[in-house]
Amino acid sequence: MLTEDHLPSDKDAIVSAPSGDGSYVLATVNQYPSSTDAGWQGALIEEPTAFRSDVLQATDLHTLLWDAELEQTLDVRNDAVDSDVEYESSRVPEVHIRNRFEFADDSTADLEQDVLVSAETAALLVRSDVSFDQSETNSHTAYTLLNSAIHSSEADADGEEASVTTADGYDCVVAHDADNERYVALAQRRPETDQTGFDGRRVGLVDTDEGPDKSAWADIYEENDGQIDDNDGNEGHVDVGVGLFLDDDASATWVTAVGFGRSEADALEAATTVLDNGYEAERDAFADAWETWHESTAGSPLDDDTVTGMYERSLTSLKCAQDPRGPMIAGAFAPNEQGYRYVWPRDQVILVQAALAAGATEEARAALGWLEEAQITDDVTDDRGIDRKGTWWQNYRTDGEAHWTVLQLDQIGGPIYAHWLLWQETGDDDVVDAHYEMSERAAEFLLAYDNGAGFPGKHQDPWEEVWGYSTEGVAAGIAGLRSMAALADEKGDEEFAEECREHAATWAGNFDDYCFHPDAYLGDHYVTADSPERDDDVSPNERPDAAAFVAYWPWNVAAVDSDELGSTLAAAEDESWTSPGARCLARYPEDDYTPTGDPEDGGWPLCEAYADVARWQRGHDDDAVADYVFEHALAWTTAAGLLPEQVDGEGDVRWNSNLQWSQAMYILLTESHARGEPYGFAPDE
Repeated sequence: MLTEDHLPSDKDAIVSAPSGDGSYVLATVNQYPSSTDAGWQGALIEEPTAFRSDVLQATDLHTLLWDAELEQTLDVRNDAVDSDVEYESSRVPEVHIRNRFEFADDSTADLEQDVLVSAETAALLVRSDVSFDQSETNSHTAYTLLNSAIHSSEADADGEEASVTTADGYDCVVAHDADNERYVALAQRRPETDQTGFDGRRVGLVDTDEGPDKSAWADIYEENDGQIDDNDGNEGHVDVGVGLFLDDDASATWVTAVGFGRSEADALEAATTVLDNGYEAERDAFADAWETWHESTAGSPLDDDTVTGMYERSLTSLKCAQDPRGPMIAGAFAPNEQGYRYVWPRDQVILVQAALAAGATEEARAALGWLEEAQITDDVTDDRGIDRKGTWWQNYRTDGEAHWTVLQLDQIGGPIYAHWLLWQETGDDDVVDAHYEMSERAAEFLLAYDNGAGFPGKHQDPWEEVWGYSTEGVAAGIAGLRSMAALADEKGDEEFAEECREHAATWAGNFDDYCFHPDAYLGDHYVTADSPERDDDVSPNERPDAAAFVAYWPWNVAAVDSDELGSTLAAAEDESWTSPGARCLARYPEDDYTPTGDPEDGGWPLCEAYADVARWQRGHDDDAVADYVFEHALAWTTAAGLLPEQVDGEGDVRWNSNLQWSQAMYILLTESHARGEPYGFAPDE
């Protein structure tokens, strides 16, 4: 069903396969407008990746329609007057896209597209059905345009190369990066006529408007003459356009395949194989693979169709975002050129917690295994002169290469906690042995990283903005040492267990002295960080912070019945921190990490989740978690039903959609509500 009011979003849906070579492919669908581009109303396939979730293979895949009599070309993103995006189901993430067009003579066209990733082959498959509402159908041509991005940085963009070729009876265009490591092949088939050739093809250079290297976009869309100036290839930052002549047919169906490979032959084989198989066969295999995977998990714990749908979509999203190496990227989007397609160890820990709660044990094992591989095991000094052995970098590419490098304690204590939680949930004593050295190295760093006054040294806060004694980071360090003590007890290392336990107790004894500030911005409450190096409009050592509620759950350091947490919860009712219209808590008052760069009315669903657990357990609001699960979170979703990072003052999607931390929190609050207690508390001593 088409909608009249589109919520501005970054990415409304993501799609991958749960197993096989298709699990190496991830694609997104974006229904416009975005948070910054208000003029568009179409929906578009964007940013497919393959083999590494942090490196794009293309920026987008456009479909365009040419009307010969009207001499008009319309594009799905720029010219659709309405659109819709939805999943096939909460368990099967086949994406259904509908775009509606209006031509100059007021006639219309509806383009319906079904999108999936092959269950067994590294390929993206799109079935397009177009129908024209004209009394006498004009002559039309459909164009497919792929904007290449087969490079890990813009500096490498000019090294791409693409050429026209044939493979197994199909016309194809195949492109590769400068290092000949990544290949993308485009092919199409019209089943009703069995046409496998292109009606025109062009390989151009992006942002080139004229001349022999003009882009396929300029040739097809901007020149608007219904003709493609054929060529056989190009080198540089390429785009690819191919045509399919529909004549005066009132409707038509065709299938487009984008195959990926580590060689040209592999990419071509991937594209042609799925076209030979046909969309229906690929869909059946895709659905079977996803249903089989969901059956391997515990399933929704609540007997409510709406909640179950949201729970399953969230779990499906986590699985889509998990790279076959084990890590889950934070999100498949890039606001203001700041990509989230990286792996944050802290986010990974929360995703492990959610996976374990949902019974996705193998996914949790794989994620923890990746954390062990990514740990710093050598004597390496960072920019602040801190020896980082035993820690993790701030975030990583999916292959384990470091990206940002600042020290955060939740990304040290957190992995130890994840190790402990996996052991607790599985009851598998082999888990203790498997990752013991990893946790031991991390705990040894924490023991040494003391400020000499019974507290950990300074570090970056969880929002990656402030260097100081952060409330959440300190709590995570304490939780890590307590978790290590339990692991060491099981291992028989009683001396090390006692050292960790005593150190955690000392830090916990000083926790409120550092992190709770009387007479602060909204009264007496926990703050972002004590002794911060950075000063904002509201200083981090004055403002309340939603991360304080993480210090309660899961870190189990701030006591829910304490006056300190109670007064922080009271401050969370203030309209400078929470949005009454959205019923959603912000990170902190006057937060300017927004699309405009200025403070806005709105909140973060994940922040509200942590606060609601504290409200529920304190008795401040007995229905807080139930309201989150059954009502509030359901109103904060994208067109396809995924939770974003931020919502606006009315509770609509604002920015950074499909944030996996947000999906994880819905799973965790649903599980906690069903169990009658918060899931996954760290040890309390």
